[in-house]
Amino acid sequence: MLTPAELYPLLERLLQAGRFVGHASARVSLARHLATLLISQDARPGARVRILPAPCARAARHRFWSVRRVLHRPWLASAALSPVLIRAALAWIRHLGGGPASDQPWLLALDSVRCGPWEIFTVGVVVPGRALPVAWAVLPYPWPRGQFRPTVDGLVARLRRCWPADVPVGLVADRAFPAKSFFRTLARGGVDWTVRLQARHAVTLADGACRRVGLLLDAADPTRVTLQPVQFGAGADAVRGFLVIAGRAVLVVPPHQRGPASLAARARSRRRRQQHQAHKRVGTSQGASRDEWLVLFTTRADPYAALREYGQRWAIEGTYRDAQGGWDGQHGWQLDRVLPRCATADEVEALTGLWAVGTLVQIGLGLGLDANTAPAPVRQAREGWATTDRLSWWWRGRCALESPDPAVRAWIPRYLAEIATALEQAPAAIIPFDRPPQEVPTVQAA
Repeated sequence: MLTPAELYPLLERLLQAGRFVGHASARVSLARHLATLLISQDARPGARVRILPAPCARAARHRFWSVRRVLHRPWLASAALSPVLIRAALAWIRHLGGGPASDQPWLLALDSVRCGPWEIFTVGVVVPGRALPVAWAVLPYPWPRGQFRPTVDGLVARLRRCWPADVPVGLVADRAFPAKSFFRTLARGGVDWTVRLQARHAVTLADGACRRVGLLLDAADPTRVTLQPVQFGAGADAVRGFLVIAGRAVLVVPPHQRGPASLAARARSRRRRQQHQAHKRVGTSQGASRDEWLVLFTTRADPYAALREYGQRWAIEGTYRDAQGGWDGQHGWQLDRVLPRCATADEVEALTGLWAVGTLVQIGLGLGLDANTAPAPVRQAREGWATTDRLSWWWRGRCALESPDPAVRAWIPRYLAEIATALEQAPAAIIPFDRPPQEVPTVQAA
């Protein structure tokens, strides 16, 4: 296992190469707290305080004050970190030979996670099985009246202004987000999308008739996948796209979920869902049956490509699980225990920023373990971490940080130095200006 003293200079070099923080003192502080998060694998203050690196011994009260003070730093907010996180994520993945094909867009996943009295809306760059958070917004829960839609639309608009114009991008999201303002924001930014719809959403068909999605399901074939051009909503501001309808009969269960235990768990989940729907929609006969359909509104003209894209939305769910309790409820970063103690939205946003940078580094380490440039002893050490090859990139990065193997400990500094060099050569980040600069008044000579 690397010590904080060994990991700290590597992270400082990485942050400097990625231009995460411009001020030297702020960069030192971020590298120090990032090292405590990666070494302790716990976002709780008590776990980070015990290994907080410092030039001299300090009282515990001063260490807690240092951990608390970082939550009030503006350079951990999404407005400051999103441009450099996007730049670093794209450069990191490209350096390892990953990313989509030249004719395919980069995929972003939009979702939200609730931690006590706070709701965090997150957009992440999808890698196999996980998502790298690059932008986020915070709302108190219950949501203030009239704040949900402006928050989500503003998050998407800010992300698009930070995204490189020459890099195609697509977004996938669940059925909580569709709205005409949401799709118009994506369309104005040139972003493709694949978003799930609810039965209550209305679409305008090619013949001009406006129908709710639930009525279209009554006449659909559950054994086929259909595609038809529609407009979301009605009126002059309706958004054009394609409607994909797929029944549960045509959806394929992943190979690792076809065993007796997995099928029994699916059956139990289906029964609980049907009981919940029967209780929620008393007096209706179509509520539970309509949950057996998958309806997507997309810009993709290929229905199967849209289904494949939407299937990658679950990557962000794994990232949320890692940030909270982990795969077993104990081996995550326990973010769900720390965020409820935050008093303001700024503190929640700063802690989310620290989590986003830490996730980028840890998943980046996991991706590097499978790269072609990884030495053979490192790949051999990785094979001893599990009997199968189903470890997530986040968990592989954690195993690398905690590994006592000398080959892995010697590989991490070389790999992070290689990534730092790649980040130095990456294109500059696009920093949007929300407001035009004010003109300086001129003073006329007398």
